[in-house]
Amino acid sequence: QVFSALAPREPRFASQGGSRSEDVALQNIQARLRMVYGYLLAQLVPWCRGREGFLLVLGSANVDEALRGYMTKYDCSAADVNPIGGVSKTDLKRFLHWGADHLGYPA
Repeated sequence: QVFSALAPREPRFASQGGSRSEDVALQNIQARLRMVYGYLLAQLVPWCRGREGFLLVLGSANVDEALRGYMTKYDCSAADVNPIGGVSKTDLKRFLHWGADHLGYPA
C-alpha cells in the first residue's frame, strides 16, 4: 500500500505472479525489516524491563554469503555482532551435527 501511493503499480512476489525484479525487491525489504525490528527490540526491551542501555543485535550471515555477494545490504550482515560471519556453511553444518551427536542438540 505504501508503494502504490508513489507508483501506479503494486509489486508482487513471484508466487503471486510477479516478476523476478518484484520478487527480489520484496524479499530484500523483508530482510531489511527484520533488522529494523531487531534494532527496535534491542533498544526497547531494556526500557520495558525498567533498565537503562540497549542490547546487541546478532547477525546470521556466514562467510559463504559474503564471498559470493549473496546478501542484502542492511540485512543480517548489518548486525552488531555476527558470530558465524567467518564460518562457512559446510563447517557450520559439521559443527551442528557434532553438537547433535555429542551434546544432544537437535540436528
